[in-house]
Amino acid sequence: MSTSSTNGFRRLRFTDGDGTDYARIFSAEYNGSDLGSDTFVTDGTRYEYTIVGDDDVTLRTMRSEGGRRGGLIGPRTDHVVFWLTRGRLEMHFADRTRVIEPGSPYIASASEAYRFASADTVYNGLHLSDSFLRSVGEELGYRMPSGPLLFDQQDAAVAQQEPLRRLVQDLAPALLDDRVVGKMRTALNRRLAVVVLDTFPIRNRGEDVPVANRLRDAVRYIEAHAQDRPSVPDIAAACGLSQRGLQDVFARTLGTTPNRFLRDHRLDCVRRELLRAPGDDGVTPIARRWGFTNPGRFAAAYRDRFGEDPAATLRTSRAARPEAGRTSWRVRRAIAYITEHAGTDLTVEAIAAAAGVRPRRLQQLFQEECGQSPMAYVRSVRDAAPRNTEAGIGGRA
Repeated sequence: MSTSSTNGFRRLRFTDGDGTDYARIFSAEYNGSDLGSDTFVTDGTRYEYTIVGDDDVTLRTMRSEGGRRGGLIGPRTDHVVFWLTRGRLEMHFADRTRVIEPGSPYIASASEAYRFASADTVYNGLHLSDSFLRSVGEELGYRMPSGPLLFDQQDAAVAQQEPLRRLVQDLAPALLDDRVVGKMRTALNRRLAVVVLDTFPIRNRGEDVPVANRLRDAVRYIEAHAQDRPSVPDIAAACGLSQRGLQDVFARTLGTTPNRFLRDHRLDCVRRELLRAPGDDGVTPIARRWGFTNPGRFAAAYRDRFGEDPAATLRTSRAARPEAGRTSWRVRRAIAYITEHAGTDLTVEAIAAAAGVRPRRLQQLFQEECGQSPMAYVRSVRDAAPRNTEAGIGGRA
């Protein structure tokens, strides 16, 4: 274990390799409290747990492999937002059980105790103190509950935009720098807290509707009416915000404006159609369906967003697509699943399950009908699509 402290900043590392007992992660970090009890790791488990930050916000990673770990996490003073990039985690609360898999962020409210169990996981977390979140919420004018501060999960429409993960990626170099202390660190921490408050709905607010729900309604309205190119007043009215309020929440949580978000969503829709375009459909009719009537401006905007011409996307997509007449319905089903889930952590097992065959049979079908393996086909689809960066604390958490 190594540690340093400067003006509240600390950096800790716990690992099985240096002889640190797993239970010490909880006792050392939480000053010997009963926050973690019945904690265990099975023989042969290798783990590394890192903590970087101050009393208000810390970034954390847990990597474990070769066995299982678990225990009971009691009420604590911080709220935990985390993502898995590998593995599976079970969380058993008093009134519910949640199974967490790689993908969207999950928030565990400070006052809620839970038992957990996991195996072979990579966890990236953001811990924010309850008192700090409350103070930021009050500064924003939010109605904060007098009792426990409890959060609901992000709506799928908001989670898909990855506002917090993108912000962590942008701020990571400064957050990890032990020279960034005092007011500078507080300003960074506040930016993270604002996005948490804007995107995770707060429970027990009476008739007050959380801003997170209004952002969700704005995103859903834009997605549902993108072809109609709704105006900012239309979007604001649909989600119950003023135009200024709408502009503010988009700027501080998504780093963009409503109009730019709408344009980017329309470009994304064009790209999805280009990647799946049947027959001889060209770029122009697809672009027009999404309101791009000026070919030159459309091509420039598309290149700026995706780094290639729309015609190149269409050519690459068609080159990677097997001829329909040569493929069985099971392979076509697998291809549809791959196309729809290309941005996730696909496995041969998941693709095979979607196609209704065993993984070995799927491999055989792809070789016979497509001349390549299922994962090679996945790579070709991803090469034709925008790249998403997967990272831990130093990138997309």
